[in-house]
Amino acid sequence: AAPSGPVRLGGGPAAVARAAGIAVQAAGPRGGAQGLPSPSGTPAPAGGDQRPLQILGDARDAALHGRPGKVFELARQDRDSSIAVQRALELSLSRLSSAIEHQDWDEYEGAQWDIQALLADLHGHTIDGLKDPHANHVIKLIAHTMPTEHVGFVAAELMGHGVWAARHNYACRTVLRLGRHCGGGGWASECAEAVVDEVLRSAPDLCSDEFGKFVLEEFLERGLPEHRRRVVAALRERLLRNARNKHASGLVEKAVRFADEEDSKAIIEELTGSQDTVLSLVRNQYGMYVLRDLALCGGDLARRVRTALLPLASELQNSKQGRKLLELISNMDTAPRR
Repeated sequence: AAPSGPVRLGGGPAAVARAAGIAVQAAGPRGGAQGLPSPSGTPAPAGGDQRPLQILGDARDAALHGRPGKVFELARQDRDSSIAVQRALELSLSRLSSAIEHQDWDEYEGAQWDIQALLADLHGHTIDGLKDPHANHVIKLIAHTMPTEHVGFVAAELMGHGVWAARHNYACRTVLRLGRHCGGGGWASECAEAVVDEVLRSAPDLCSDEFGKFVLEEFLERGLPEHRRRVVAALRERLLRNARNKHASGLVEKAVRFADEEDSKAIIEELTGSQDTVLSLVRNQYGMYVLRDLALCGGDLARRVRTALLPLASELQNSKQGRKLLELISNMDTAPRR
């Protein structure tokens, strides 16, 4: 049984089973088996490395005696130390997943205790951790693999800092994963939704940001329908400009692939509706990439792109990229979908 204290799940097997149900569903429908993201490791340290077990043991001891732990200090110490902390978290998550699979609620309580003991020392350090070249990987792992109930503190500490994080070369990798914790109900999910909302309110500017684009791309591909709609709307605010931008151009093709049919059609109509617009894309490196991607989207939308490009064949012949695009659209009907 798990040690007594405020983190203990009381109420007997039935209460623990209900708590397990919450944990299983917390990651939402885009999680791993049974809704819980799958752990990315085996239940024992590889190569005989005992450091993750030592970190876990020290965290348990600190939690039992009510003293500060050293998990955050170790997470930012160096690369190897950060990896060891990540491995300790993976071991605990693997134990939790196994307990759920086998409906072993005593083991489940123990795994929950381990996870909370490890995470306790990270509370209050999310922003500093995301700025750190080593600790940021630990925070990212939590957002990526842990049930939503254990990610709440990360989201809560990012509230008011979501746009900064989306633009940050380390922090963006954590923010984009918060979208997977939205829509599940409860405090932790609401915190994740607040951060995602903050990011989406700045989506028109983030489309062309070097790192923000990756966050929006994740929301397009794996976000909730509302997230997807808001990214598409932001992209369309400056569609031609975005289609010609180094960072935003890749989002245009993603939007056509993942948006609903009406939005996809509207994007292609706006980009191919006038010869001047098509010509401005043909004469821009990134605009040419967009036209190529749209030509590969298949169906009636791709035929619309072909119809718009063929009158500009002489212009396309003036560049290597243009000649390749002409060759592509001439064989469009048999080209494989991306």
